[in-house]
Amino acid sequence: MHDSLDNHDETLERQTGARSEKRAEPAALDREVPMPTADLSEAVHAWLDGDSVKAEMLAGAERELALWKRISAETGRRRRMLTPPYVSAQILAKLSDD
Repeated sequence: MHDSLDNHDETLERQTGARSEKRAEPAALDREVPMPTADLSEAVHAWLDGDSVKAEMLAGAERELALWKRISAETGRRRRMLTPPYVSAQILAKLSDD
């Protein structure tokens, strides 16, 4: 709701005794939508924790295992990334200009 910050409006309302109408808040454009979730099996949790898990226990979770293996590979790749020296030099040059 929009509140008027103009002091004149309050003074006018007090003098005339008029009350401003309460306006309904506009309908929210965004709303929270619950997403369907699938619980991971205890075997997948154990595998993610680094515990030894038998292959038979992971048999039904190929999709989840593939996802976590891709995530692990990507995070490992990004962990090894380095900022090129020329980028650091450009940043420091811009900071010294200010």
